[in-house]
Amino acid sequence: MDKLVNYVIFTLFWRLILLTMKLYLVLIAAFLLANTSQAQIFTSSKDHVAVGPSLKKVIEAAAKDYEAVRGELLFQNPQTTEYSSLVVPPEALEAKVIEYSSVSGNIFSWQALLARTEDYEEAVKKYKSVFNQLKGMNVTYVVDNYTLVGKFVTPDEGKKFTTSILTLAGPPKALSKLRVEVSLQFEFPEWTVVVNTYNKEKDDSENGSQMDQ
Repeated sequence: MDKLVNYVIFTLFWRLILLTMKLYLVLIAAFLLANTSQAQIFTSSKDHVAVGPSLKKVIEAAAKDYEAVRGELLFQNPQTTEYSSLVVPPEALEAKVIEYSSVSGNIFSWQALLARTEDYEEAVKKYKSVFNQLKGMNVTYVVDNYTLVGKFVTPDEGKKFTTSILTLAGPPKALSKLRVEVSLQFEFPEWTVVVNTYNKEKDDSENGSQMDQ
């Protein structure tokens, strides 16, 4: 009788151990699956980070020399002065306002480094995503809205530099020279994606070929 009781106890004990181990393995598998799913979501959304709202604020500040987004002084020499940007697009590695000295008056531009990677395809996705977020954007000046228009220039891995230019359709005088550039550039050993806004003088011959009405 004692042997039977011991056998039953022994059997139940090992079944309990096996059940606990199975439960433990299920919990580990669930934990790994959850982490993998989160990583996949983060990776897939990274190429589509919404930089549009930040860039809209910057472009709307262009008419007044980016005064609304100009931060602290970073660097200065006789030709240029650099300021930090109070508006920084999500995941941007750098954003700044640049002031250029000239005899006709100081000129301002805004620039942001949005991506730096050795993966060409990843850089192209970022370049295209940023352009698509800018094209069709409505920019407010005073009380009216003006739309950014431009033609996407398809990059070629054999070329070290590609840029797509956008301008405002039917702009007011204060923004008539505004250019917004999205650039893909190879700087060994990495590809960079940069957005740059500035005023282009009348010698600009690019606009006729770049505009996409």
